[in-house]
Amino acid sequence: MSATAVAIVGVAACSSSDDGDSSSATKTVTVEMTNDGCKVTPDKVDAGPITFEIKNTNAAAVSEVELLQDGKILAERENIAPGMAATSFSHKLDGGTYQLYCPGATTEKTTFTVTGTATRATGSVPDQLNAAAAEYKQYVITQANSLTTSTQNLVDAVDSGDLAAAKDAYIKARPYYERIEPIAGSFCANGASDCSTDKAVNLDVAIDARPDALGPGDTWQGFHVIEKQLWEAGNLDGMKPVAATVLTNVKDLQRLVNEPSFTIKPADIINGAGDLLDEVSTSKLTGEEEAYSHIDFVDMQANIEGSQQAFAIVKTALNEIDPQLTTTIQQAFDRVNSLIDSFRDPNGPGGFKPFNDVTEQQKREMATAIIAVKDPLSQAGGKIAAAS
Repeated sequence: MSATAVAIVGVAACSSSDDGDSSSATKTVTVEMTNDGCKVTPDKVDAGPITFEIKNTNAAAVSEVELLQDGKILAERENIAPGMAATSFSHKLDGGTYQLYCPGATTEKTTFTVTGTATRATGSVPDQLNAAAAEYKQYVITQANSLTTSTQNLVDAVDSGDLAAAKDAYIKARPYYERIEPIAGSFCANGASDCSTDKAVNLDVAIDARPDALGPGDTWQGFHVIEKQLWEAGNLDGMKPVAATVLTNVKDLQRLVNEPSFTIKPADIINGAGDLLDEVSTSKLTGEEEAYSHIDFVDMQANIEGSQQAFAIVKTALNEIDPQLTTTIQQAFDRVNSLIDSFRDPNGPGGFKPFNDVTEQQKREMATAIIAVKDPLSQAGGKIAAAS
């Protein structure tokens, strides 16, 4: 399940104005997570690119922050534990009233105001970024289509009672989801329009929840219910309806990303790339994601592939904005790829060593390499938001 997710949906449209407008400068808003609620400083800023710096000092009851407008999730960070290093996301916001939603706090929603109109940049870089957004949407659609096909194969194997085939289909389906996982967190399951008020879960929870990450009253469903039965119980008892529900939710995700109303902003692409690397840090490197099959490297590789694909799509434009930062990110990705390649095993499940064979030192090396990519990616988000 998503440890961090950023919604990649249409944010308020930015209209044209003088390029000299102060809205072109990136503003920083700090979000301090407490058990009483999330403190936002300042609580009013001018329209334009905004970076939200999020920190949980000691709020044990709160681990998630969502930016909402009219019930829609614009951005989200999850699994922000007390004492964890500050994290961030960047968005270009137009004037309006927004809310910072912190589930579990005494006061869960805090109003945040944006004034004025955001400047729309012009020229070659904005054009490249708009093209990148369209290209990334097509990438998401391709992965969602393949996920639907591979999940149907899993359902067929479960329905036939073939345990070995079901395990193989499970392993083959996972990468398609993991490459675009943050997208699922931006949609509510079962057609709900507002996950926070309709008592609905988002599609990431419906498709990919771990039992330790469920909220009060949530029903465990999704891929990992099947994983546990396949590898821990070693049979397919009771899995036909579970697999059918997974397919229903996957088809819902496929339908939603194919709709014309599903739009992606350039900064969302990089924010999503960072979210995928957060997934590696918070659930894959801990061994929590695939706790029964131990195919965490399969998921990890897919997270990295999805992140690197997002970076590749905006790379040309980012290189014009900040060539040194672009080079730094590419070199950091090269280091991560080299490390994960060292765990490949053609005889292992999914082509990797079982994750429970990895040493703590190897985990620390990978964690350090992931941070070396995440930090410059977070800088790129703000720069792209300002340029788009």
